[in-house]
Amino acid sequence: MIINLNEYRNKHRKAKKKSSQFVKIPVYERVYMDGNKLIGECSNGYKAVIKEYNDEK
Repeated sequence: MIINLNEYRNKHRKAKKKSSQFVKIPVYERVYMDGNKLIGECSNGYKAVIKEYNDEK
């Protein structure tokens, strides 16, 4: 599984000032390629584009 944690780390650093705050990290049941898009699908049917790859060189 590939997760870019930088955005979650930034939220966590900001949250340290507060007493407690939780960050939701998506866990996908299925990850697949559709054309040039990497798509993650959750168990409830929610789909999200994780990354879009361009064919530009």
